[in-house]
Amino acid sequence: MTRTVAGSLRAVAFVPGARSAELTSPGLPDSSPEDITDRRHDRRELIRQRRVRTASWTVLAVPAVVVVLGSWSYRWVQEDAFINFRIIGNILAGHGPVFNVGERVEAYTDPLWVFVLAILHTVLPMVSFEWMSVLLGIAMTALGVVLAGRAVQRLAADREQGVVLPLGLLVFGSVAAVWEFSTGGLELGMVFGWIGLSVWLLVRTEGRRVSAVWCAFVIGLGILIRPELVLMSLVFLVGLSIVVAAPGWKGPGSVVRRYLAPAAAAAALPVVYELFRASYFALVVSNTALAKSAGSAWWSQGAYYLWNFVSPYLLYLPFVMAALLVVPRVASWWHRGDRMGTVVLATPVVAGLADTLYVTRLGGDYMHGRLLLPAFFALCLCVWATTAQLRSIAVIPVVVIVVWSVACLGWLRFTTGSPYTVVHGIANERSFWVAALGNPHPITASDWHQSASPGTAYRLAASAARKSGHKSMLVVTDPTELFPTDGVRPARSTLPFWFVVNSTDIGFNGYVSGPDVYIFDTFSLANPIGSHTSLAVRGRPGHEKDIGPEWMIARFGVPGGALPVGMSQGSVDAARRALSCTPLSSYLHAITAPLTPSLALSNVLHSLDYTKLQFNPNPVLAERQVCSTASHH
Repeated sequence: MTRTVAGSLRAVAFVPGARSAELTSPGLPDSSPEDITDRRHDRRELIRQRRVRTASWTVLAVPAVVVVLGSWSYRWVQEDAFINFRIIGNILAGHGPVFNVGERVEAYTDPLWVFVLAILHTVLPMVSFEWMSVLLGIAMTALGVVLAGRAVQRLAADREQGVVLPLGLLVFGSVAAVWEFSTGGLELGMVFGWIGLSVWLLVRTEGRRVSAVWCAFVIGLGILIRPELVLMSLVFLVGLSIVVAAPGWKGPGSVVRRYLAPAAAAAALPVVYELFRASYFALVVSNTALAKSAGSAWWSQGAYYLWNFVSPYLLYLPFVMAALLVVPRVASWWHRGDRMGTVVLATPVVAGLADTLYVTRLGGDYMHGRLLLPAFFALCLCVWATTAQLRSIAVIPVVVIVVWSVACLGWLRFTTGSPYTVVHGIANERSFWVAALGNPHPITASDWHQSASPGTAYRLAASAARKSGHKSMLVVTDPTELFPTDGVRPARSTLPFWFVVNSTDIGFNGYVSGPDVYIFDTFSLANPIGSHTSLAVRGRPGHEKDIGPEWMIARFGVPGGALPVGMSQGSVDAARRALSCTPLSSYLHAITAPLTPSLALSNVLHSLDYTKLQFNPNPVLAERQVCSTASHH
């Protein structure tokens, strides 16, 4: 179908790489008056094209600059990020992607982020893990905003008049929680970059209708960035499959190249990593998924978590205004028969709603807003207006959204009164650590050394144990007394550590204590025993599987030694017997024995059974459950 001049102009204005030659037509002789008129017309169109292109990039630069400046003003590294830094250090030291050396436990939730940081640090060793994570997080957030903006501009190019105003991206960039977690040292910056790139590729595929392989490949990476992003990936893949199956496909017509090749591309890396996980970690999900009971439901807490994110920023106001722009657009496109445009426009919306539903069902998180930010971005990027709409009643929601954004930038914040206050298990994590460390931007290990972290004392204790040739263990029973002098006792294990200690704060403590220290994670993220305990009582989200020190003494203590005050010998003995029974003993062997080809195959075959292994955190009850039908080794 031949485009109109206006349609061609919009395509050139919004589609990267479009050539101005599209506007020209076969020329007439130079002396022809018609030719002179055509040339003047073309020059006017080219000037207009440049103005539209400049305006498009200018309006897109606004949310990108806002989110970069906001993220930089909130730059920090959270305590949990040091879990990843310890793991990356072990990778680069040749110990593998493990938290405790010699024990193959997947204590991270973001494998792609971890491995990218490891690669970048290898290439740029002069940049610390901390600063690498901060700068990469900001850069990928900005990239996600730019790609999302270009995607909606391209989507609207042949469908609407005027310059596209990415109002939703302005909403996204104005919320302080976005700035907080664009840095923070964890993977959310990569999440925003992945969403923006996925949507951009989806729009590009719909426009060209030639190949979907690269789009499918990128969409498939979601589960490797955060596990719950598999929901978004599935929604994106459904949208992509509709585009591929629709009439007008210009690419290969065979079933293999049209359908199976994109499907294989989407599944390639996730399947490879899943095989690695099963053979190396002997589980079909990460240990953190078990520790956080990722398959459980806690709707009431999730609803509060959702409101805790919406309320401080009055987000219901811009979203009501956004609906006044998005709903009529979807209805209009569908009514005029633009099925593919409607599908592509609706896909991020459905993906965002699906992710919101899952996070709400899960019960949310203990950090304000963190798990809802991917859905927030996906929902925001589909909200835009055009300059042509400013001459209609649509100008009202546009003005309201802009005014709200200014107010949010300057004044709307999540506060709990005191930075140390926890409401319904939710805290402002950044405010807490800024207050605790007395530093507005705690990033490097030296910044964090201002805290009373006992990690250095653990490292020195491990050094002393190595020199003496005898392993030692510290049992902490009072969280306010982080290194009780009467808590040190002899330890034994075939694992290559010299000092073992139970701790609730495993991030910075683990990072500074070094590989000679085994951190027995009380909250089970890095604990292969605690993660398999049943969820007895609901508590702070993500911190509910609290395993007692009896299990650490049973596993690493010397039998017959003195026990801390108040600890029962019967509990320790029961824990020791449970550890000696299959399948628990078999699982621990699977993740600590040297990884031979035969063990790797055995791990794959038994990974589902190990994943389903569950027992009571009470050692006496656990012994009955684990050993009732098992034989002792």
